[in-house]
Order: sequence, then structure tokens, then C-alpha cells
Amino acid sequence: MKAELLTLLIPSTQSFELSSTHHNKTTSEDINMLLSYSNLDKKEYSLLLMKYVDDRTSESTLFDELFEEVCDIFLKKEVLKECGIVRKFLNTAIIECCVEKCVVCRGTGFLQTNNSIDKCIHCSEGNFIYDDYVRSSIMGVKKNYFVKYKKEYESIVEKINTIENSALSKIGDA
Repeated sequence: MKAELLTLLIPSTQSFELSSTHHNKTTSEDINMLLSYSNLDKKEYSLLLMKYVDDRTSESTLFDELFEEVCDIFLKKEVLKECGIVRKFLNTAIIECCVEKCVVCRGTGFLQTNNSIDKCIHCSEGNFIYDDYVRSSIMGVKKNYFVKYKKEYESIVEKINTIENSALSKIGDA
């Protein structure tokens, strides 16, 4: 089972009738069945749906499931969660882990203008480049403030990547 099959859960037509009666056709019901038997926890399930199916409700579920764990990471540094900074770090980490395609060139790697076609400076072959400046811009904080908590941010990204690897191994794709 490949992670790309999760995209079959998105209807490509307004008709919900099965277009084929062949036995070797993979349907969304097959994928849902596989996911239900994979023993995914709520974080893993939400992450897979968010990343591979672009399900926005799963994004908020993933955020809610991870928030307390991320607060624990920041409380070690005595950062108050009331100031909203923990939310900004978690949102940015989720974006970095789940949005790989460049949002500027839409994953093509090239920018087209009226006069020319240029290589996109924001990505490498269509994959968005996340650096400290971009991360701090997404968060809406100064770069030096982000750098101050970069280790905590990296531990959040590592936690999300671990969740994804665990989920993919459970569905047989890792």
C-alpha cells in the first residue's frame, strides 16, 4: 500500500457511483478498510489525511493532539503558552512537515512571467526550501527570536516526522 493511494479518497467527480465492477480496482472503501485495520492512533491518522488527502479538519485535530506535548517542550524553557508563541511554532512545524510543494511556483520549479521563464528561487525542483528566515516569517516573529528557540522547534519537527514514519510503517509504506 503506497501513501499515494490515500489521494483516492478525494472524489474526482460529482458522481459517487463506482465506475467499474472489476475486482482489481482500488476504491476509497478499500483504503478506508486498510486504515481502519492499521491500528493508527489519532495523531497518525490525522497526519496522513492532512498530508496526503489535504483534509483541513485533520489539521486542526493534529494540532489539538500535539499542543500539550509541545507545551511541555516549551515549558522546560519557561515560555508561557498564553503568549501564543507555542501555537505559532506548532503551526509552522506542521506546515513544514506537510507542505513540501513550493507555494510560489506550485511545485514546478519555474516562475513564468510575460517575458521569461525563470528558475524559482524559493524552491529546489519544486520542493519548498524552509530556512530560518522563512520559518520566522511564517510565524510572524523576528529571526533572532526564532533562533533562540530553534532547538525546541527542531524537536517539534522531529516529533511530527516520527508520527509520520510510524503511520507509514503501519500501513506498509515505510
